[in-house]
Amino acid sequence: MYYMGFSYWECYNIPISYRAWFITRLNKELTKASAKENTPTRAAHQNDAQTRSLLGLNRGETPARLRRFT
Repeated sequence: MYYMGFSYWECYNIPISYRAWFITRLNKELTKASAKENTPTRAAHQNDAQTRSLLGLNRGETPARLRRFT
């Protein structure tokens, strides 16, 4: 009732086959959402030297625009 926006009586009066379909569909959506939340991101919290080297994202040289010629 909470996720689908039904009142108690609306849910009570729906045929059982429809209720089963709604429950199956809700379970599928929640599973999909939880799987999406668990995927790793490329956010700033993974932007330290050790993590970049473990993921194979480290650079061999410093980019030209960041080099200092002093």
